[in-house]
Amino acid sequence: MGPYHRIEDIPSHSIEVGELKVLSGKHGMVFFGTLAAGTEVPRHSHPNEQITIVHSGRMRYRIGDGAVTEVGPGEALVIPADVEHQSWYDEECTITEFFSPPRLDMFPAAAYHPYAIEE
Repeated sequence: MGPYHRIEDIPSHSIEVGELKVLSGKHGMVFFGTLAAGTEVPRHSHPNEQITIVHSGRMRYRIGDGAVTEVGPGEALVIPADVEHQSWYDEECTITEFFSPPRLDMFPAAAYHPYAIEE
């Protein structure tokens, strides 16, 4: 598979809170997601730095011991590796998330397939 990808052609993965398209390289991974209103991602941490960009909808985030902060379209946040965080999707949201290194704990097949597809 070459270096060029059309996002619309990347297959979706169904997850508990919505749908994700995964594009992974050796050192980074991107999720293109649509997440359902009214869902929550419980407090957790991972060894991956995470950057989240909100394209549509509104959500709330808590990073570390900080205050719960609302984020919406055109806003982004950076979550350092190993810092606990939690999110609530108040509306359906479309987001892009970047992880470094790749989240192989969520999508182990990304170690050998850029779309994290089991073949």
